[in-house]
Amino acid sequence: MPLLNGVATSTVEDTRSPSLYDILPTPYGGRGAFGREYISKGTPVLFCSAPYAFVIFWKFRREVCARCFAYAFESGKSKWSVKLGEEYRGAGGAWFCSEECRDACVRENEVFEGQGVGWWAEVNGAFERLVSQMGKAGKQGLAPGGINAASAALAYLEDVSVTDITPEFIDRAWTLAEEVSLEESKQSWKTGWTEVLTEFELDTARFVLDGLVRKVVEDVNPSSQTLDCVSSGIPGHCMSAGRWADLLELQDNELALVRSKPYILASRVRIYRFLAHLVTSLSSRNRPRGKQENPQDGGSPLVHIADQLRSCLSSCEVPRALMGRDHGNVFGIWDMATDDEGSEMLGWAAYVSGSIFNHDCAPNLKKVRNGRGIQFYALRDIHPGEELCISYAEAISVEDRMVQLEKDWFFICRCARCAQELKTAMQPT
Repeated sequence: MPLLNGVATSTVEDTRSPSLYDILPTPYGGRGAFGREYISKGTPVLFCSAPYAFVIFWKFRREVCARCFAYAFESGKSKWSVKLGEEYRGAGGAWFCSEECRDACVRENEVFEGQGVGWWAEVNGAFERLVSQMGKAGKQGLAPGGINAASAALAYLEDVSVTDITPEFIDRAWTLAEEVSLEESKQSWKTGWTEVLTEFELDTARFVLDGLVRKVVEDVNPSSQTLDCVSSGIPGHCMSAGRWADLLELQDNELALVRSKPYILASRVRIYRFLAHLVTSLSSRNRPRGKQENPQDGGSPLVHIADQLRSCLSSCEVPRALMGRDHGNVFGIWDMATDDEGSEMLGWAAYVSGSIFNHDCAPNLKKVRNGRGIQFYALRDIHPGEELCISYAEAISVEDRMVQLEKDWFFICRCARCAQELKTAMQPT
């Protein structure tokens, strides 16, 4: 049985610990997890073995293990020193805390067993190369101000207001983005990528790329054992990172997000175009002449992965679906410092099965990171039929909590704690 960060893994769901909850419609809309039996305090309810997609912030990529998310400073080091190896040039900015984590990464990212992860290093290395070239390309075909002539058609998105935002407005913007991206792909060999992305946009682009890669691996080899790999030897019900269909079950928050932050639409469109440019350059690299070979029969996985990525990015549907499920569904990747020491956010990750837990200001579940996985425990005794909830908000006062939840998660909290605290606040003193 292979080891991932010292934890044994299996390619089937952990049937020794069946689920303690059912996923059902909630009285207030959407779905939630409801206890199917009595759950005592301290019981491990769910372990998400790995994220569907994740990103470690660009500034932390040397300090956080690309496999288990271990933070170098917590081990008394300034950075990690283990890379994939000399055979993987560039290595795509992946650094590891140990050779065990590096080897686990190799196993996990093999499309077919024994073929290595040169394709994975090449995809991520191409991202780093494009970032280093960002804004340095030639000026051919640029409009005044240094904007690509094709992308000038999208300039109006930089000045939209909340009153402009409708589903139809957003759809038209994405349709135009597809047309601009297609035109840019025809000129990419001549102009290169000319726009500069912010640090947040680059981190978002890496998160989306990670999700795209996972989807295309599933498309190229649907029977890949790593897709459904779960941890064993972990108490409680264990789930894998999930598949594309599982991710699509999460709530799409695109409309609510753009209405609250109209500028984000231009940003998301720019990220899409950046990734489309990236895969255009990949699709022409290392392509063998003559007959194309199936990677299962020894052909190059890079060629097929690049072709699938280019297909995914020929329209906005797939990257738009990923970005629409980013905000409001992902979990922060935090260091392991104790609460009184203060924590550092190192990135974020989409744990599909963990996203089913809704919010309550008096939660009955607590989440704890365990390596690259995340564990949910019962904070108190939970009765059959009771909804299992975590807390999204950190604010102490009811007023601040409600503002935070409406701003960042697009709902007005009506939980029992908020109702009671609002009632108390309105009573005369």
